Amino acid sequence: MYILAKLLFQSYIPTEIKKGMLFKQRISEVIYGNVYEYDKIYQIQMDQMDYDGYTAANGMPVKPIIVSITANPDDKADILATEHQIGWWDDGPQSDELRDIELKDMNLVLQEEDGMLEIEVKFHITDDGEELIEPILYMDKVTIRSASDEYLEDEEDWDDMDDLTDYDCPECDADHNTE
Repeated sequence: MYILAKLLFQSYIPTEIKKGMLFKQRISEVIYGNVYEYDKIYQIQMDQMDYDGYTAANGMPVKPIIVSITANPDDKADILATEHQIGWWDDGPQSDELRDIELKDMNLVLQEEDGMLEIEVKFHITDDGEELIEPILYMDKVTIRSASDEYLEDEEDWDDMDDLTDYDCPECDADHNTE
């Protein structure tokens, strides 16, 4: 089962700048007079860079994490996957296999879905009756995919059904009774 989650990037302070580190850049584009802003993740390709100069111009490197979505914004989100566990990308029903996640996939999720994605999980009930969500790991990596329209359609259908049955009028009950 897949649930909705969010891809975030945490900055950290390394001892040196190395090839392969990820950095986040804020992009602003003007398209037909409208300003669009989004984050883009890029990977540095050079080794032995000037630490102070590079971090002063580009900020600190970042690591990806996947966190749960909470109904209450004051609740702390749970980390569902760390940087080393983010690994498998599901291209959807048109593909029969999983592939390694790529930087372009992360950027697509950031730009098109505002960081929202789906992660494969299973539910557990603890001895005291609490329901826990646990990401499913294949070869120590989680499976993620783009947030599907199917999830959003199901939510909209539920809201429509709720609106149809939300009345407290005895006369209305008689009008809607078909017996």
